[in-house]
Amino acid sequence: MATIDDVAKLAGVSKGTVSSVFSKKRPISKEVTERVLEVAKELGYYPNHIARSLAMKKTMIAGLKMPISKDGIMSQFEIQMINGVIKECSKHGYRVLLDTLPEHDDPNQFSSDPVDGMIMLNPRKHDPRIARYEQMGIPLVLVGRPDPIDAKVSYVDNNNTQLSYEVGDYLLRSGHTSILFLNASSDMTVAYDRESGLAEAFERHGLSLHKEYVINYSRRLHSSPTEYGYISIHNTYQRLEYTAVITDTDRVALGVLRAARELGIKVPDTLSVIALSNDTKLAQEMTPKLTSVELSAEKLGAEAAHLLVEKMRDPAVMRHHIVQAELVYRESCKQLR
Repeated sequence: MATIDDVAKLAGVSKGTVSSVFSKKRPISKEVTERVLEVAKELGYYPNHIARSLAMKKTMIAGLKMPISKDGIMSQFEIQMINGVIKECSKHGYRVLLDTLPEHDDPNQFSSDPVDGMIMLNPRKHDPRIARYEQMGIPLVLVGRPDPIDAKVSYVDNNNTQLSYEVGDYLLRSGHTSILFLNASSDMTVAYDRESGLAEAFERHGLSLHKEYVINYSRRLHSSPTEYGYISIHNTYQRLEYTAVITDTDRVALGVLRAARELGIKVPDTLSVIALSNDTKLAQEMTPKLTSVELSAEKLGAEAAHLLVEKMRDPAVMRHHIVQAELVYRESCKQLR
């Protein structure tokens, strides 16, 4: 079996150069890279990832902790996020270990993966996992802000408070003074930020956002985001009066539209719907086409991965980055005035 020494000798380069060609640890010229790869192919040499990891004292693997819904179906946001992380990590020679397993809604059931650093989505209020990674010396980047705000924790996020304010302001200016908000899980920081922004919009218009008009997603109660939207409308439409619904995601909105059809509620004539995420394909296929918020998930993933690579090289790096979200106007909202 060919070794790295064999490749280096035949290609006329050092072992370190051969290693860098495969690991991408440092830039190597195109000419040398092509020569090394051609020799490796000729000799049938393949780098041993485990051996390289032991020698470098690194796994060259970045972790992505992103639990998905119980139905196992990934949203477009999640797919785009993964794409952004993989593309950026690949530029620097890192593989990505995707962990989609939920921690049974108990963050104390913590799992440790063989990674050099971790990107973690959906941080929770007073999330103990953040301290665990710090204790283990594993660089961590959050997608979403930590709670409480900690300058020592690096994260990327959308402008969630501002965007929910803008969505609320848009609906209120359109004459919708009673709005149902199907929010994310109550223990997530994004849920708090979005509710705060919406409440601020109500206050700006001289109104109050009543608690009974805010519902939070629960993994225990809902098998999927779509079911969450569907059940929420069935459970509230006869009990509460509202002319608009803001949903946590477009998949929640899909459930809302399904329930509306069953109940004979016309969208947008009787009920306006806005989703706080933007699956372009799904939004265009819905009837009516869904007004939503573009969160730029791939950019979020790429920014998180870029920051993690920096931290894996220098743990002292601390940075916060905000990706601006934008409201995409389509057909599912109606002006009442």
